[in-house]
This record gives sequence, structure tokens and C-alpha cells, in this order.
Amino acid sequence: MLQVLWYSEKFLWAANLVGSGLVAWRLYSLDLYKTYRFFFLIMVLTAARSMALLPFGPRTPAYYEIWVSTEPLLWMSYILVVYELDSLVLKKYQGIYSLGRWFLFAAVAISSIVALLSVMTVTSNALNSRQPLLYPYALFERWAFTSLAIFLFLLLLLVAWFSVPLSRNLLTHITLYSGYFFINNVILLHWHARGKDAIVLTTDTRLLTAIACFACWVFLLSRSGEERVASLRLGRSPLEERRLLGQLQTLNSTLLRTARK
Repeated sequence: MLQVLWYSEKFLWAANLVGSGLVAWRLYSLDLYKTYRFFFLIMVLTAARSMALLPFGPRTPAYYEIWVSTEPLLWMSYILVVYELDSLVLKKYQGIYSLGRWFLFAAVAISSIVALLSVMTVTSNALNSRQPLLYPYALFERWAFTSLAIFLFLLLLLVAWFSVPLSRNLLTHITLYSGYFFINNVILLHWHARGKDAIVLTTDTRLLTAIACFACWVFLLSRSGEERVASLRLGRSPLEERRLLGQLQTLNSTLLRTARK
């Protein structure tokens, strides 16, 4: 049974490697890596990490050392990708973008402090002596995913409510990333509720989620998608959309004037 689980996890890691590599290749071949620089970076990093982890079993010291050393790089990449999405979505609304940037940094800082305090309250019995950083890392990642998921949800809500016109690629990208963070947060919450017995299920589910997102990015991103403009209309008339965009522009102008004072 353990051998079957090991082979299935190896297959998922191999699929993860292929999927992230295909996304990176897709971004490069379509010349989209210049627009989504941090997203391209995290795809290359994910592929390289999967390649490094592939030869080792999940319970080996080498696997653990690679995982521990590369996980913080992924955290930083996630933050940079969200920062990039925020700047691309709100590039025409610098007042709102400046406010959103401060909210993002504050959310990450608060989640880091909460995660650190949570780790400090963990008893030694809850820590695995062979892999002592496994639980603290997962705890920090869950809080980081929570803050980033909330931020992306609010950004997507703003885009939907005001029917902000975006390129089809960008609208697809932000929707997929919002779903990715939300699902991963639920998975990590399940792990913390169930304990170490849920580690295998947690890992496999996260890999499957990533593979599904990779497939969507590969098939939905296109060169023409950068030129085609789309918005989440929510059944509104063009006149109502223009009125809401006018309100958004007014809010942006007010924030810019306030920032200059």
C-alpha cells in the first residue's frame, strides 16, 4: 500500500513538473513573460523544485532539506505574483493601486506575525523531531494563503462590481489565482484539523489542484487574449457600466488628491 502511495505521489510530482514547465514555455513562446514576469519566475522555480524533489522519497532527509530550503522562495514568489496582479489590474487607477499596495503589505505582515505567534504556542509534542519545520512551515503558509486569498478576492470583487475592462488573459489569470489560493487554504485547514494522518492526502490534493490550474493556464492564455478586452458584466447595461466606471475614476482621483496633501 505504501509503495502504491509512493508511486502515485511520484506521478503527481512528475505531472507537476511537466505542467509548470508547459506554463513557463507557453508564457515564453507567446512573449507574455515580459508582462507576467513574476508569474513566469514562479513557474520556472516550481519546475526546478519539482525536478529536484522527483528523485527522492517524501520521507527521506534529502527531500526534506530541499523542501525546507525552497519553500520560503515560493512564499516570496506568491507575494510578488499577487503584487504583480494588483499593479496590472489597477495600472490605470494609481490612487486605488497605492492604497491596495499598502493593504497587501499590511496583510502579509499581519499574517506573518499571527503565524509566528501561533508557532510559538505549538507544543513540542506537535512537532515531528525528524522534520521539525514541517508543521510551522504549513502554519505560516496557511496564514499567508489566507491573506493573499482575501486580497485577491477583494481585488476580483472590485473588478466585478465596477466592470473594470481587462485583457482576457489578465481576467483569466486573476480568477485562476484566486481559486488556487482559496482551495489551498481549505486543504491546509483540513490538514491542521486532521493532523499528520492527512499529510499524504494534503500533498496529493495540492498537487492535483496545481496541475488543474497549470492546464487552465496553458489552454486559456493566448497572444490574442492580451488584445481582447473583457469584463465581468453581471448582467448590467453598457450605460450602467459607464456610470460605475465613472464612480471608480472619481474615487481614484480623490485618493490621488489625498495622497498629494
